[in-house]
Amino acid sequence: MAPPIRRNEPRPVPPPPVTARPTPPPPPPPPARAEARPGQSDRFEDAHNRVTQAATGLRSVSDAAVATQVRDAFGPRRFGPVNLPGGNGPVVEGANTRLARGAGAVSLAANVAQLPTGAVETFRDVRDALRNPTEANVREAVGTASGTLSTGLMAARDGLSLAGNVSNYRAATDAARTAFTAAAPDASRAAANRVATTAANTALEGASRQVVRRAAAEVAERGLEGAARTAGTAARAAVQGGGTAVARAAGRFTPGLNVAIAAADTVAAVNTITDPNASAGKKITAGVTALGSIAAATNIPVVSQVGAAVSTVSGFIGSFF
Repeated sequence: MAPPIRRNEPRPVPPPPVTARPTPPPPPPPPARAEARPGQSDRFEDAHNRVTQAATGLRSVSDAAVATQVRDAFGPRRFGPVNLPGGNGPVVEGANTRLARGAGAVSLAANVAQLPTGAVETFRDVRDALRNPTEANVREAVGTASGTLSTGLMAARDGLSLAGNVSNYRAATDAARTAFTAAAPDASRAAANRVATTAANTALEGASRQVVRRAAAEVAERGLEGAARTAGTAARAAVQGGGTAVARAAGRFTPGLNVAIAAADTVAAVNTITDPNASAGKKITAGVTALGSIAAATNIPVVSQVGAAVSTVSGFIGSFF
């Protein structure tokens, strides 16, 4: 018998088909770091380069002036503090003249001006090389560090030389003025200053006692020649044996600093020359700068002066590459 038909009974609804949950799309890749467009570089690095160019340009002039302020002598030829083979011969020594002191002050200021930005650049490049020691980063760090080290050493050398020269000049001038006023108490201040300045400058040129006495007497007023000769003797005595303690310290440490500068410039040159990405101009100027620094560390006539001038000018030209 068929089952009874039930009216108004809801029909069973089939369950919805089970479908696979769609896989969410992968997250978009992080945006690539924007590469610097050609001609667009770090502002701080640009500022550092401009400071370097201005300072090395100024220093090329002042160093060339210092290189002309020398006096001939005879003694052992040296590379820094080390005697060269061949024994004694003609050598050159720095002269303590007004031009040498002024140009030395300009060179010192130019070197000091480069140190703040150079130190920051060195810190950044060394930090990048430690974080990511690729060949390019290591080369950049070595080049920046050696350049900043060379600049710091030159600032130390120029500061010592300037301090020694000024100290000796003041000692000779004061000694001459004191001796002159003691021998001629009625002389005017202008006469005393004229005699003291002349005696000091002549003594600092390495002149003999008689030459210093004669030079002082020639600028003295009539009747004060004897006092002027006494001033000349005092000025000559003040710079005997190297002069003041500051001057003697400068004479002791400056040769070693010249060698250290040559070593730093040589490291920078090797780093640049072996860099396949460095331009030919940068390689040439780096090599010339190093050779000039090596020559400047000697006391050989002409070689030393030309080396100092060539090294500075080459460094200035290299700053544009």
